[in-house]
Amino acid sequence: KKFPGKTAGEIYAKVDAVMEGIARRHSLDYRKDAGARTGEVAKLGATGRYAVADGEVTVELKFPMLIPGPMRKKVEEDIERKLDGLFA
Repeated sequence: KKFPGKTAGEIYAKVDAVMEGIARRHSLDYRKDAGARTGEVAKLGATGRYAVADGEVTVELKFPMLIPGPMRKKVEEDIERKLDGLFA
């Protein structure tokens, strides 16, 4: 997701806050590296990783084979909505 004109620090602060909340609400393990501006949430074999650079954040999701397609799509859409509202 691109955020033209935003610095990596600005984006990381927002993404970190969102990820903290998601991890807390869903009892996910959340590991982050503020220096590298990266983070990861995980639970039961599902992982979501992000990396922040100037003007953008990259998200990578991995699900175990047992997670049904509709659930994967729901998670992906939820993340997209959260990113869309990051600086709204």
